Amino acid sequence: TRCIAMMKALPEMFPSPVALPKKLDHASEAMVHVLEPTENPKTYLQRRPIFSPVLIICDSNCMLAIGSTPVTTFPKENIDTGVLYLLAYYYTFHLTYPKCLATLLSILQTEVLQDAIHDRDATSSYKKALSAWKKFIGE
Repeated sequence: TRCIAMMKALPEMFPSPVALPKKLDHASEAMVHVLEPTENPKTYLQRRPIFSPVLIICDSNCMLAIGSTPVTTFPKENIDTGVLYLLAYYYTFHLTYPKCLATLLSILQTEVLQDAIHDRDATSSYKKALSAWKKFIGE
């Protein structure tokens, strides 16, 4: 769907200048994973190389997990709120953004949630991405 394509594209739109963790081919894999019909979610979570929250999309529903622990499920028709759920888990559990998604998640925090970030978190990649975003939306 378009929503999944957008979630997969977001890390490229707001890239972080760090190498991906080993075993990740794309930064979006740190945030979202679409299960193959034969893929077991538990096995996927156990093999995942990072601990950060992840949105797992199945045929009939979506699951949010932190590390190898499923935390909640919600209907697939609500997939458009998946990124907001991810952000909520970072807030609720006071988790640090993974470096490969830090720019994207910081942009979402300030521009979508309208929540300020600490000056020390306003990295050069964040400032560059924010400037490009503001230019794009005409601000």
